Amino acid sequence: MKQKKTTLTAMIAAAFILLILANIFHGVLRIVFYGLSIFALAMFAVLWSRAWRCPNCGKHLGRLSDVGDTCPHCKQKLP
Repeated sequence: MKQKKTTLTAMIAAAFILLILANIFHGVLRIVFYGLSIFALAMFAVLWSRAWRCPNCGKHLGRLSDVGDTCPHCKQKLP
């Protein structure tokens, strides 16, 4: 679960960095960076909704910051 959380957090950070770069550059590069940031946010949403689930009960774990060592639904220890 820590690897999934790290991956999801890195995707959000990458999207924000791409947005910052889009505001620095002009012309075609601005459009490219905006497109890449939208793509990164869309991929985050897909992965978060599909991969951020309890391996025991299959229910969604909720926000990234709210998850501890156990599932909030079935109370089983997360790997």
